[in-house]
Amino acid sequence: MAAVPTVPAWLGTASFAVLGAALGFLAYKLIRLALADADLHLLGLGKHRAKAFEGKVVWITGASQGLGAVLAKYFAGFGAKLILSSRDAAKLQRVKDSLGLGAAADDRVTILPFDLLADYSELEKAAAAADAAFGGAGVDYLIHNAGASQHALASETSAQVTDELMALNAVGPIKLTRAMLPYMLRRDRGRIVVVGSMSSKLPSPGQAVYAAAKMALYGYFSTLATEVSDTGVSVTICCPGPVATGSEETPRVVYGANGRIVQNNTGASNRLDPARAAQLIASAAAHGVDEAWIAKHPVLAVGYIWQLLPALGWRLLKKVGPKRARAIKEGRNGYDVSKLMK
Repeated sequence: MAAVPTVPAWLGTASFAVLGAALGFLAYKLIRLALADADLHLLGLGKHRAKAFEGKVVWITGASQGLGAVLAKYFAGFGAKLILSSRDAAKLQRVKDSLGLGAAADDRVTILPFDLLADYSELEKAAAAADAAFGGAGVDYLIHNAGASQHALASETSAQVTDELMALNAVGPIKLTRAMLPYMLRRDRGRIVVVGSMSSKLPSPGQAVYAAAKMALYGYFSTLATEVSDTGVSVTICCPGPVATGSEETPRVVYGANGRIVQNNTGASNRLDPARAAQLIASAAAHGVDEAWIAKHPVLAVGYIWQLLPALGWRLLKKVGPKRARAIKEGRNGYDVSKLMK
């Protein structure tokens, strides 16, 4: 009878040690994922350097309110020079005054109002003005933040709302980028930061046209990133989930089926704090990340499921889709999975 080979004691101990370390690492990653408000790659990179934006020119669209105003305050706090844009010059001035820069405000902040839906010639003028700001310093970061959300069923959304949402959320940023690209390419530097949406990565029942526009943004800017990868110009696509604009009772102006409507801030408890969203967007830009997911659960979890297990993702979203679409339309919480799964 053949002798049974024995395993050296040191090998057994080493194997258990490796297995223990592997299980510990897996547990650590699972805990981090359970507590995450962004993808693990971005969180692993940590916060950007303190001087990452010092003296850099940051152009923010949609800067007169909401996340845009929070982004302005964030970058100002790290020494950036700001170009603030939206249609409303008075609101932009209020944002400028709120930055706490005192006498330095005029040297560090330029207000550049324009309409993203204007003729292309107007966007070309805006791009030229941005490039010429601060003594012709050029734009280091163009942050596409302008846009509007939607709460309506696809079957009820009017043609007018469809046109307006696509123009504001997709066509406008694409055209402005086309106007700005020659200046960035000529200087061989500049990063385009797109504030997209997790709805560009997975279906978003109750927001069909909004999701279509964000998917169009993702398609354009991901392709652009590959086209300019041999230059000094680059692209970061940020995909946030819902971001808070106040308490759950705070009204929000969004697109309904036939135009703009006012609704409560649905699902405020699942929305990311805007200051945290600004920090993560800035870190993604500073670290040169190609794509960043920025969201709380359940949106972040569903994003991973959709990417890794698409069949399960389809099954899950078909299960909750009709109820979520109706909840969003009616101004109710569209992020409470326990209620949607009933």
